[in-house]
Amino acid sequence: METQRALNAADGYLYFNLLDEALEELGVIPDSEQKDSPVMLARIRLLLHKKEWRSAELLSAQGTGLHPDEGEFTVQRAFALHKLDRDEKAEQVILAAPDWIRRTGILHYNLACYEARLGDISTARQCIDTAIQINAGIKKSARVDPDLQSLWN
Repeated sequence: METQRALNAADGYLYFNLLDEALEELGVIPDSEQKDSPVMLARIRLLLHKKEWRSAELLSAQGTGLHPDEGEFTVQRAFALHKLDRDEKAEQVILAAPDWIRRTGILHYNLACYEARLGDISTARQCIDTAIQINAGIKKSARVDPDLQSLWN
């Protein structure tokens, strides 16, 4: 229960760009839970907000190995690689992603969220357009997703 509270608090701090506070919340999670998927994903989100692309990429790669069924690690790793100007490697990661991720549009949707939150509205629009082409139902979610609000304003 304490871990979930810390994860929720960290997400709230990230939303308000209070990165030090988010890091502090993640720090109270016991060491025995630091490799759990939700904790690793929260830490990666923080690293992405801090623009610590290399650390985010490394942790995402580790998460993929530890939690192969959690597609979010693939999404975040590809994004971090893109930010490191390692587009060929990012493309390899995307192409190696489980087929179900590409078929649902979730990969492109999540990339749009990251780009929008980090201020690259043009790339975010390209990503969300691709996601909607793959799955038109994504448009409804995208319209109400706070990460994507900058696309609609």
